[in-house]
Amino acid sequence: MKRILLLMAAHMVCLFMCAQSQLVVTATNGSQTKIGLDKKPVVTFGLYGDKVKIFYGNTVKELDVKDLKINGVEAGSKEMVIVDGVMIPLAGIKSIIQKSYEADAHHLANAIAEDPKVSIYYAALQATHMDDSLKHYLDASYTWANDQDRIDSCTWTNRALCMPVAVEYDNVAYPEQRYFNFTAFLVPDDILKEKYGITSLDDLRQKAHELYDPMYPEYANVTDETDRRNALNRFISYHVLDRYGDYYDLTAMDNGILPLSFNRRKSDITDWYETLMPRSIMKLSFPSGPQEGLYVNRRGVQSEPDAQGVFVRGAKVSTPEEMTVNHTCLNGIYHYIDDIVAYDQTMQQVVCYDRIRLDATAISPDFMTKLTDGQMARGHFMGNGERYGQSSNSAYPPNNPTRCVAFKPGYARNFEYNVSTHMHVRNRSMWFWSYSADELLLKGQFDVNIKLPSLPAGTYELRLQTCAGFDSRGVIQMYIDEQPWGVPVDFRPGGYDLFGWQSDGSLGDEESIAAFDKSIHNLGWMKGAANFTPLGNTYSDESSSMRNLANVIRKVIGTFIMDGQSDHYLRLRQMLQTTSAEIPIHFIELIPVPLIETEDIY
Repeated sequence: MKRILLLMAAHMVCLFMCAQSQLVVTATNGSQTKIGLDKKPVVTFGLYGDKVKIFYGNTVKELDVKDLKINGVEAGSKEMVIVDGVMIPLAGIKSIIQKSYEADAHHLANAIAEDPKVSIYYAALQATHMDDSLKHYLDASYTWANDQDRIDSCTWTNRALCMPVAVEYDNVAYPEQRYFNFTAFLVPDDILKEKYGITSLDDLRQKAHELYDPMYPEYANVTDETDRRNALNRFISYHVLDRYGDYYDLTAMDNGILPLSFNRRKSDITDWYETLMPRSIMKLSFPSGPQEGLYVNRRGVQSEPDAQGVFVRGAKVSTPEEMTVNHTCLNGIYHYIDDIVAYDQTMQQVVCYDRIRLDATAISPDFMTKLTDGQMARGHFMGNGERYGQSSNSAYPPNNPTRCVAFKPGYARNFEYNVSTHMHVRNRSMWFWSYSADELLLKGQFDVNIKLPSLPAGTYELRLQTCAGFDSRGVIQMYIDEQPWGVPVDFRPGGYDLFGWQSDGSLGDEESIAAFDKSIHNLGWMKGAANFTPLGNTYSDESSSMRNLANVIRKVIGTFIMDGQSDHYLRLRQMLQTTSAEIPIHFIELIPVPLIETEDIY
């Protein structure tokens, strides 16, 4: 056993060797994290500014910043930690943290500070130290073994990256750098005064307690405003997303041809995102009709109640034309909204008590973070400058305009997967069988854990939509929180259609259609989403929707209980011994079990 020579200041974390192949990180509160020794560790701040991540090969461990004391190391320090003969400069660890918080850059916190219209919200950001979180930008731990390994996601010049999948060929590349972006929704001072009589930070504090003390009474007396359990901290952190959200990118309302493929008379275009408030979720909607525009935490269809008779207006987001200041910056963007938004009783018990459809290309914030070319993986433009345009089927990259962005293990938040997994956001075209055009592709001998968003306490059914029926699809075992659900599912031709798929037209009347839906649901399947028409068509009627495509199918995985306070995971494990098997994921659905019997088909 080799010893670790430790030369640290008194307040630093103690690193020591407990075995030939393990490193133990001991925090100042006595908690320990054990990490296998195969590479030099890299330490960097996590997303929220209150976590430290320790990267060791493909393993990522987290500790609270408050438990990790490193202030004793000067930038020019010669102090080292010697681990199994490898010298790790403590100053290097310190500089990584400093680089992650480039205080002199024009971050989102700086942009908000310069806008006098939102001075009260900015004061709340300062009081909670959330302004520090909004300075996070570059992940200094993101490295490449060599230049050949690092392929710039702007250029796509390496022909070897043309990846054959199913009957298509994808040009796939990895980001050159890894960044962090944020989106803030801010209520201007004049609206706070007009609607709530709020004219100061103290007034906002009082409002925060009114909203959150009834929801979290056990934390009502937490006075430290940097504590995530504090009411003001919850209030302001709920107004921030951990990704880049342009007005037309927060939903599939891309201000182009994509919205034409949705049945917007039956359902608004929506997406769901976690916020910086721990274990919370936000809904973004873009209805058509007299109330057209982008809204936060809205429920309904157009300007009317939805099929369950529920309508909640939500807060309207200002259009780009209505923003009178430059609201974009190095690491994010902010929008004005016309009302306070909160993870309150209305949000948790009314807006969230619905089928929640999570687009696969929005599950990780890294899918919606600007890359070196200024674009995101989701909705990435094709090589011909089009978005969702026609792709080709050529094995020669210059003939195929599709551009797809892949992610290394450990660098896509909300995903954990082994080194045998290849994962990329596959920006398809309007002519492909994929919901909202884009999809997420898993390929290889994959074993993937997908972190599900925290939802209000209840029992939920979990589903996944995919395009099945190709020889390359493989056989997948599904798990919820490491518990296997059913037997492995064969998504290849003849493997998944055990119930004899029939179109609505062949079934005839509504009663027969409903009976068929119920029968296949009992077998663990559902037809595809009825509110979207692929193949470049403008939505006309249900006969052209995904519901009537035999290859597009929803797998009902199982039911489980959420308590609103714990993390839950969907695991997908490829059972075939092959490197070519794959599955495209369109979206994941979660629905409260009591709603299943009365669920609409959209």
